[in-house]
Formats: sequence, structure tokens, C-alpha cells
Amino acid sequence: MKLNFLYNLFKKDPKQKLLTPDSILIKKIKSVCENNNLKVLENTTIYHHSQSILVPLMILDPKRGLYILEYKDWTYDDLENYELKRSQNNQHSKNTLAYDKINHFINTKFNEILHNDCVKFFNFLIAENLSFVDYEHLSDEKRHLLPHNKVIFCDNNEAEILKKLNSASEVDNSLDEEDFILANLLTQYLVLHKENVSLATNEQINYIIDSNAHHNTSNIVSLNGLAFSGKTTSLILKAIYLKLLSKDNTVTIIEPTTLSCDVVKQSILELIEYSIVNIDVTSIHVYTPNEFLYHKVTKYILCDDASLIEDNLLDKIISKSSKSKLTLVNPKNRYEHFYKLTKSFHTDTNIEFVQCNPYSSAMQKISTYSQETDKTILCVSSIDTSEKLNEDLLTYLTSEAILLDSSKNLIDQEESSVVLSDYKNINAQRSDIVILLDICEASQAELSYAINLAYEKVFLIYEDECDSITTLKKIFKKD
Repeated sequence: MKLNFLYNLFKKDPKQKLLTPDSILIKKIKSVCENNNLKVLENTTIYHHSQSILVPLMILDPKRGLYILEYKDWTYDDLENYELKRSQNNQHSKNTLAYDKINHFINTKFNEILHNDCVKFFNFLIAENLSFVDYEHLSDEKRHLLPHNKVIFCDNNEAEILKKLNSASEVDNSLDEEDFILANLLTQYLVLHKENVSLATNEQINYIIDSNAHHNTSNIVSLNGLAFSGKTTSLILKAIYLKLLSKDNTVTIIEPTTLSCDVVKQSILELIEYSIVNIDVTSIHVYTPNEFLYHKVTKYILCDDASLIEDNLLDKIISKSSKSKLTLVNPKNRYEHFYKLTKSFHTDTNIEFVQCNPYSSAMQKISTYSQETDKTILCVSSIDTSEKLNEDLLTYLTSEAILLDSSKNLIDQEESSVVLSDYKNINAQRSDIVILLDICEASQAELSYAINLAYEKVFLIYEDECDSITTLKKIFKKD
């Protein structure tokens, strides 16, 4: 993660006046950070419960902790005339330091989420117009409130700045990973997958925070990405970020099926509960395409998997959203303003083409892999084949296979390690093993989607070669 990107990353609005000017001293500090693997976060809003706090400048040292820096343009004459004091309540007063309030806010958040302090905090003053020589002439009382090792003076060089930062603490090798610390600190960029916590990618964050995407262009932006690049996660984080910015922001997420709607609702709820922010989960509407057409339009509409929605239905969604800010994920058409997610979190999947009797081969593979209790299996085929498999597997499996119905809610779906589905019903279904049948009857988009649902291995089972098989062999270099 490059410093220049991080510097711009956490600005709320590019037109907003910086709380810390890009002065010569600030540039020195940034140069120190860039050369020593320290992460700069500027104008960063931290959310917790129903409150938020804007921190003008922080630095994350992965070996020591979190530096909170307060910028002041005090001169020697100013300090001589001010009654200098710390303040918890008057954060932006010219003659106060607001460390206590910021430290308490962050510390409370970490402790309520992680039940520990997570990182140590170190406070520094950036004295833009105060030299060390001037400082030595201050009264003992003023110097006691401003210890010289906690003040970065205007005449400090980069080596002196680094020495001051490093002197805050000994190296602590027990600190969590940088992304883990930042993800727990910044709810708006928190990716939660089962028990794993990580930070959204730079590309995801670009999409999440960009409030100017719809300016001077159409009302539509597109979010394009590879399989497993976090497109749905980006929509969820965008919705949460918009509600954190203002509870008056109205947001709708469109998902292809009832089941995938429930999966997204559950993800939103889990993230809100984990990060302990006060967002009414029901205020983020999640509808199927058809449901959306019969509900009130919101200011922001985020449409997932646009390429899998029938053209006439997508046209209706676009028409109804004409006065809203609309995101389309992987649309067939190109739009003037778009975002790309180029990093895939998909591990290398083993692709195997099997030419034999598809039905008997599928039965054999389901029977074999179902004996491994830690494996989940998804078999995708035509509706008729799925129903026949569901009947015949009753005598082969110790536990019952489930015929997936994505028109039903998540709560109405039974759980099983073996799931059978047709190509229209597989949204949000990920499994260790994916078995594909009736390949020549499915579209290329459906096949690509199904293949990318596998964590470990995909079997493409067919009897006769067809264009789809030939194309897929070329893609996966299986000639």
C-alpha cells in the first residue's frame, strides 16, 4: 500500500480544506513515513456506536503502535501569551491539545470490539512555526506540558523526526498485522469473512468513498471485477459507509435471487454487530430485481451481478433509477465512469475435464467426496438432472442432499454438505468441490460464474464435445 495513495485515501472530499496543511514540515514527516514503512492516515473519520471523530493526522507504525499527531501553527509569541492546557471537550480550540478525547475514543472502540487495547498510542505535536531554540526559551511550565521529545519542531530534519517517533517505544513484535489494526479501526473499510478480519483493497476503497463519481456524467457508474475480487463486499461497504455519513442517505442493494438477498442482509448485520456502529440494518433495503420495481426508489441503488439479469429487466431497473445514483456490477455495456477490481482473492482452483457418462460420474464423485466430512459439494446441472440426482442420491449418501431453491429465504433452506442446483439458482453458493453437468446447455456467463464458486476443485463432466467445452479448455489451457 503506497503512502501517496493512503494520503489521498482518507480525505472525505477532495475539495475539503485540509486540517493539516501540506507544509514543508508535513512533507518531511510524510517522507520519513514513506522511507520507513509507516502508514499515514490523514483526515480520517472513525465511527463507533452513534458517534464519530475526525482525526486530522495519524501514523501507524507496524512495530510500535499508533501515533496521534496534532498540528499547531503556534509561534513563540503565541505560546508566551496562551494559557496552554489539555482539553477533552474543545477539540479544535487554538490553544488546546485534544489527545485525550481521540485516544479515549479509539481505545474504547478497540476494547469493545477486540476486548484489548490492540495498539499503544503515542501523542506528538507538530509545531509548524516553532524552532527548538525558541522552545528552550519557554517557561518551565510550558515545556512541561510540551516535552521536547513529543514535539516535532520546524527545524527538525528527517533523521531527527524518525528518532523522535522511534523513541516513543521499544519495538513490539507482538502487534497484529497492519491491515487487521486498520480494519478494526475503520468500519467503513472492514471486510468480515467468517472469523477473518481484513482491510478492503485500495481499489475497493476508491469505489466506497468516491462521492463525486456521478458529477458531470450520467447517473450510472459501473463496478467491474474478476471473480472473487470483492464486488459484493464493496457494495455492502458502500451502503454502510453512506449510512455512516448520514442516516438520511437512502440505499438499496439489488441481488439476483431471494437467497442471495438474505446472504447480503446477513453479511450487513454481522458487520454492523461486529464493528458496533449504530446503523438500522433495515434501513439498507435489499431486493431482487422484480421486488425493486415495486418499491420506492432510494437515493443510492447498488445493483449486483448486472450481467446475469435479463436485458429487459435491467432496462427497467435503469429507467426507474434515472434520478438515483446507480452502480451496476459487471454490466454488459461500458459507462463513462467505472471502477475496476483487479485483485482476485480466489486461490488457484484445480480444473478437471472429464469425458464420460456425466450422470454416473457425478454420482460417483458426490459419493466419494461426501465421505470427507470437511468438504462441501455443489453440483450444478439442468433442473431435470438436479431433481433426478436428488432422488437417486438418497440411497448413496448417509446425509440427505439438498435441492437448492434460491426463490426461498435463507431461513427456509435446509443445511447440507451436498447442494444440488441449476445454473439460474447458484448465486452466493460457494463450495469446496463444484461439479458441472449439462455444460453445453448453459451460457458462457453461467459457466464462468459456476466455475468461480469453487474453493478447491471443479469437475466439468461431459459426454460429447461442444463449443462451450472447447472454449473452456482454451481458457484453462487444457487442450
